[in-house]
Order: sequence, then C-alpha cells, then structure tokens
Amino acid sequence: MSRDEGPWMGPLPAAPGCDCHVCRPDEAYDEQDRRVIDTVLEHGWQVIMVAEGAGCDDPGHEGHSPDEHSETGPAFAYTIGLGHRFGHPELLMSGLDHRLMHRCLNGLAERIRGGLRLAPGDAVENVLAGVPVAVEPVADEALAETVTWSGWFHRRKPEALAIVWPDRNGVFGWQPGAPALLDELQPAWWRGPVFRSGGLASDPAWGFPVPPDHRAFSCKHAVDDGEAVLWVARQSDDARGEDWSAHCGAHGHETEEMRVVHLAHLVRSAPSLRRISDLGLEHEAWRDSVDADWELAPLLP
Repeated sequence: MSRDEGPWMGPLPAAPGCDCHVCRPDEAYDEQDRRVIDTVLEHGWQVIMVAEGAGCDDPGHEGHSPDEHSETGPAFAYTIGLGHRFGHPELLMSGLDHRLMHRCLNGLAERIRGGLRLAPGDAVENVLAGVPVAVEPVADEALAETVTWSGWFHRRKPEALAIVWPDRNGVFGWQPGAPALLDELQPAWWRGPVFRSGGLASDPAWGFPVPPDHRAFSCKHAVDDGEAVLWVARQSDDARGEDWSAHCGAHGHETEEMRVVHLAHLVRSAPSLRRISDLGLEHEAWRDSVDADWELAPLLP
C-alpha cells in the first residue's frame, strides 16, 4: 500500500507503549500533519519554530488552535519526535534567532541519537560557541503554551526540557550581574524548579587551587572559535608557581594559535573543568568528546 492510499506503519517504537502517529497512524492526515510525521520518520525528529508574539506556527491547523498558545511571548523552537525515537523528552529553546535555535536543537538531537541523555540541572557544552547551556524542566503550565505539537504527535501530555542560555560572558539569568533581558527572552515561569550546582549555582564556588584571574594557556580554537575543551594540564612553574593549560585537544599548535586568558574565562565556557579542579601537579586530563568523562594521568616527562 502506498502512503497516498491510506495509513502506513512506521518503524517499531523506541520506547515501549509508544502511541504516536508513527506507531499508530490515523486514516487521514492533512499536509501539515503528514509533513511532521514524514520528517520524524526520515530524520528522527522535527524542529518547530514559532515567531515572537505568535501562537501556533500554523494558526489554521486543525487541532492546534491559536487559543492553545499565549498571544505574547518570545520566539521559540522545539523538537517533535524524540520521545518516539529515543525515549527522551523534547527540547525547547527561546529568545534567539530561529536559525540559531534550529541549529542548536538539531545538534543536541544528534548527540541524543549518539547516546547523550539530558536531565534537569545539567550544564551542556558545545551547543553555543564559547558558553554552556543549562538544562531545566519545562513547567506543566508552559507545556500547553509551547510544545503543543509534541503532545499531538505522541498522543499524550508532552515531556520537555528547556535549553537555557547565558549572556556572552557565561552568566545565567539567576546569577549575579545577569542582564534582565535573559528572563524576558527566556520566561522563568516556563521552567520548573531545579537544583543548580557547580557552574550553574546562583553564586558558584571556585574550588581551584589558584585564583580565578590566574593566567591559563589555551588555543584560538577554544577561546576565539568556541570549540570544546578536550585537554587540560597542570604543571609546576618556578616563576608563577604553577601553570594551567586547557585547549581543544589538537596536537602541535603554532605559536600564533595560542592564547593566554584568565582561568575563570575557560571555566565559565567549559564548566566541566570544575570536575577536575583538584587535578594534581604534573598531571593531564583529556576526553574523547565533549560528552565523554575526563580521564586523568601523570604527564609524561
């Protein structure tokens, strides 16, 4: 039977008991419905984008009336299909350019396809260049204002996680010095309560054996281009007491590719460095990818 002749059976559900429109098709769909279902079938998820102050991105779409959304609010984007394909909550992001949010959500969904599992309270690197993002639960009252098509697609109350971004210095809306614009573009009432620790705490403890303004050596790829920090070393130095180096992990950086910054700058952009704040002298730490655990070993002579 061709798709045009009636309902079709998609792939087996990734999560037991999945009742979505891929696993249990209806008799007929309109063009918008079909497009969402086909995209999830082909790619594993769909990213929906909603304009600032708009309701549903298609107000005339049957079953998704404008009354389901607030009439004002920031632009936002969210995924559809992660529950079916990976048994993972959807992702919601707001307040940035649609193209950027589309790229960020697609990148995170790819990492979820590769095994990443996000949970409230996580800090995630390498989503936005040079700063981390925080993962927070989407409040129940916000689900009906945002990820409505996910509820339709999965035929159940949607589950979603908010991807929250800081200012360019890595300061989040709940931390000292944060601009008010962060809460305007990322409404706090959209998010449920969450325990924040490490670099996401309201006033993060430092925890390193040197002060925040201690000079650290890095590379242009991490400092200028926002690439992930994948290698760290702590070494003794006769003049400075000790040196910290943290860079993208590539070997053989040229002199012009090196940068000297405050250690706090690197820790703001890569909060996972806090996990190795007690790295021993003459030791190194590395990870194969931004989602991998740090491995530690003595530096070779």
